[in-house]
Amino acid sequence: MRIVVIIVLCANLGLLAGCTNSEGVYGNIYEGFKIREAIVHPTAEQKPAEKSISYQGYEAERKKLLESDDKK
Repeated sequence: MRIVVIIVLCANLGLLAGCTNSEGVYGNIYEGFKIREAIVHPTAEQKPAEKSISYQGYEAERKKLLESDDKK
């Protein structure tokens, strides 16, 4: 019985996640991984805001790279 309840709850979460703004979800996942990486593997000198880029910056850079690969 417990397994059925867990499966139903997971299915509902999956459906709700599919209805959200995917760019916002991916942006939050990206930011979460960046923060986790900084916590798990801290460096001696941390330059938090200058060294890392935002998700929008990452997406723009990724699109440029994909477009340049398509031209080759």
